[in-house]
Amino acid sequence: MRFRCLIPFLVILSTVSLQSAEATIRWTPEDARRAKASSPPTRHIQLPQAKSAATPEDYLFDFERAAWFIASLQVSDTLSANYGGIREGEHLPDIIQTDNTSESIWIFTRYYDVSGNDSILTHLDASWDYVLSHPAYNEEGGDETYGGYYRYYNCGWALRAGLLFEEVLGDTSHRPYVDSCANYLSTHTLSRLGQVPFLDNVNPPVLAWGAGNLRRYGEARGDSLWLKRGWRRGQRAKGWVEGDPSILGTEEWAMSGGAVMWGLLESYFREFPAEESLWVATYSSFMDTLSDPGTWENAWQGWYAFGEKRLEESTGDPIWGNRHLALTDYLVGFDDTDQDGGIMANPAENDTMDQGWVTAYLGVMCLDLVMDVATGVQEVRDAPRPHAGIHITNSPNPFNPVTTIGFDLGRRSRVKLTIHDVSGQLVDVLVDRELSQGRYRGDRGILWRGVDRSGRPVASGAYFVRLQTEVGLSSRRMILVR
Repeated sequence: MRFRCLIPFLVILSTVSLQSAEATIRWTPEDARRAKASSPPTRHIQLPQAKSAATPEDYLFDFERAAWFIASLQVSDTLSANYGGIREGEHLPDIIQTDNTSESIWIFTRYYDVSGNDSILTHLDASWDYVLSHPAYNEEGGDETYGGYYRYYNCGWALRAGLLFEEVLGDTSHRPYVDSCANYLSTHTLSRLGQVPFLDNVNPPVLAWGAGNLRRYGEARGDSLWLKRGWRRGQRAKGWVEGDPSILGTEEWAMSGGAVMWGLLESYFREFPAEESLWVATYSSFMDTLSDPGTWENAWQGWYAFGEKRLEESTGDPIWGNRHLALTDYLVGFDDTDQDGGIMANPAENDTMDQGWVTAYLGVMCLDLVMDVATGVQEVRDAPRPHAGIHITNSPNPFNPVTTIGFDLGRRSRVKLTIHDVSGQLVDVLVDRELSQGRYRGDRGILWRGVDRSGRPVASGAYFVRLQTEVGLSSRRMILVR
């Protein structure tokens, strides 16, 4: 870990060359590596103002890919003791843990919330099966205040996932388990004793993360004890930061200083908002904006993005939102090679080493916070929930110039299948008639030949296929590359 100056000098990158074959200009991993190499070793690096041409709809479909990548890592063998658990990554199939799976509950729930795609609910139910059999507070690491960070961290995810699940689906059947995780956070804490550098670095972000989620959960449940213990845990972490501001720029294990900032603003300062503006003005500059290279570098970036977005909410200063967007674009860039929705833990790894939990960070801390400002997303959220069989696919994707669109109809229905450009303008109408019940895939799928309604070839880029039936609406992004 490099030494952090008490008054960090932010390096402003004034000349950045950003290119994209599809005019989606994003801050790329290579840009970040060049910036890191040119920065003095004792100074913070600041990403430039976001220059993304990506739309909120683009981020929604990045989120969709991330959700299905995580689903692809789920243990599907119903006879396995690990049924429903999420594997650590493509190259780590034997590591299956509760934090990965709790994160998937949040991702799958949120995906259902914004898309209405019932197909994800089977994966969601399986994830719950796993965590109920492998509670967050029974994971490895023990309960002690100095070394028990892992269980504390896991319980924070349990509360966050449980709250969203109940809000979206109105299902309270898992509340007893989530309450038990809240009780764990309420009756346990973490210490910073100055004895083991790893624990002194990891405990502040984990404690702040747990504190923020416990206070939010206590508020939602109307439980004054959980609420109070949430902000009191935050007060403890706040004292650590005031004694050692470099905590806000430290990366350790799966955490970084962005988690500390998010957690304090969601715990102590939710209880004492009058103190917030002065404290943020004093300490926000100590939070790093781009992590050091390391084993879990992309996860650290996710936490910094999370802290930056929370600072934008706190201060109203759009510079924090610009930094969040730039880090979001940066992390999305790691999916460019194989387009499977997953990203790896650090830039040195290849695209066969994507990890589920790092991809979940991308979804929770980055994509979710920029995608649902879209009118199109709101339309999807407000539409009737689609029938369980209605999930659009297209193959190949990307394609040139023909792709086959597939879907299933659970009953005879009037169907309208249309193609739209990124601005929402109608490009082509493929189907507008009643279709019988059945599977419209493979040889029975619907072809789009990359042309508009007049039969003229359209340009390379992103297009959206929309399926409207009597039971709902579904859509999918497709990429035409000529």
